[in-house]
Amino acid sequence: MTSEFESCDKTKKILKSYKRMIYPEGMLSKCNSDIFSKFYRNISRNRMNYYKNHSCKLKKTTNTNEYYSEDKQAREDILPASEREIHNYLSRCRMATFQIQAIMKLNGRLDFDRLKRAVRLSVDAEPVLASRFVEDENPYWKRLDNIDGITFCSLEETNNADETVMQFLQSPFDTDNGPQVKVKIIRLKHYDILGVKLNYVCCDGTAAKEYIQLLSHIYSCIDQSNGNFIPESKIGSRKDQDGLFKELGIKYPELSWNPLRDPPKTKWIFPWAQRREDSILFEVCRIPKGNLNTIYQYGESRGATVNDLILTAFYRTMFKISKPKQGVPMDITSTIDLRRYLPDNKSQAIRNLSGGIITRIARIMNETFDGTLSRVLSATTKIKESHSDVNRNMGEENNEKSSLTYFRDYFEHMSQTLETSTKSPSYTGNECFPGFCNLGNISKSLIGFGQNVVTDAYVIPPVIYAPGLLLLVSFYDDILTMSLGYCKASIDQRDMKAFLNSFKDELIKGCKV
Repeated sequence: MTSEFESCDKTKKILKSYKRMIYPEGMLSKCNSDIFSKFYRNISRNRMNYYKNHSCKLKKTTNTNEYYSEDKQAREDILPASEREIHNYLSRCRMATFQIQAIMKLNGRLDFDRLKRAVRLSVDAEPVLASRFVEDENPYWKRLDNIDGITFCSLEETNNADETVMQFLQSPFDTDNGPQVKVKIIRLKHYDILGVKLNYVCCDGTAAKEYIQLLSHIYSCIDQSNGNFIPESKIGSRKDQDGLFKELGIKYPELSWNPLRDPPKTKWIFPWAQRREDSILFEVCRIPKGNLNTIYQYGESRGATVNDLILTAFYRTMFKISKPKQGVPMDITSTIDLRRYLPDNKSQAIRNLSGGIITRIARIMNETFDGTLSRVLSATTKIKESHSDVNRNMGEENNEKSSLTYFRDYFEHMSQTLETSTKSPSYTGNECFPGFCNLGNISKSLIGFGQNVVTDAYVIPPVIYAPGLLLLVSFYDDILTMSLGYCKASIDQRDMKAFLNSFKDELIKGCKV
């Protein structure tokens, strides 16, 4: 059946224009033009309108090599949106939640009024957090109106910490019309739990850690200055990427990026039940104090980082569950913090600055943890030497010079996924595309809020619809936390708990010195 979009003459013109933009002259005959028809056929009118606007933006960027108009640059309430943020914004339609969240337990109670003031000042320090993403030919962030009237921070008293924390994690977060950050105090009889939500479009895991430190610093300074503290405002810019390229000594970064170098080639098997958009659940699994030091020692003795050990345990867990054919390299995607290449390992302002790599390791029957680790080390070392994580990021930040192949491939993937889900909204399958993020230490020392100290903390990742699976690992005060989210109807909760417990066992038992 022909949709209203296909029958619209205006839409057909947009489609033709988009094909010309995405494919360089002479290449269209080599590609499957049905991709675009499928893509446009399966999206909503609102999403259709934005892709239309975004195609205009890309076309203008390609022709003029300009990201941002001078009139908007001159306005204090406007911030430019990077290509990475645009890509993240478009990616939201395949995500159950696009939030990165933190849960922190304190050794006492916070001053709610002081915390509200600290959160309000934090969005002056990081203006993007009090802005909304504007769908325009040149997308940008616009400062919200009446910021002083916005509720950034709330408080709820409870006798059931676990239930209230889960409700906070599951609560909606309207980043289209409201701020990009929400903070909540969950108050118990003798102590508080502090919850923080941030929009992943503009804030990755490292940025979430930076925001926690910022909020802690402002709260403590207000405490010490009788409420007269005013933080310095940070304005992010593309200088972060300029510094990134300079550090690597690459003169023409766009020539180094190949968006087709690492497409997924294999599919894992996973015990999904249904692929249906349903309520979200979160699972958290902890490795208690006393184990991290053993893991560190094991890694040092074998020249491996904690990230290598986590990836090894992840592979071995997936091998047990999926049982792929021996000798067939299997893909796992990992996020990489690109700030490692910047001066002082920091960006100028809170933003999403994560890259991605794909490792391929085959299953070998009865292999030891040491054996799997040696092959993981070989794969990750090769990737690090080639800077493929940086090359991937440079492509996103310079797609106006790369014939827009990145967005072509992204839309191709989107159209295929949308076609499957449209044919069967309750699609049942067992394919899985796993990924993980090692966020590392949330803080090297205990986080303080005035006289109070955070005694426990962990981070929750965004949630991807099945068949996607995203595991996040974080550390705080010698405790390792594994966390993930999933749609309740997509898998039996017992299977997800078993997955995390298997991962935990692999890491603890495999890293015995």
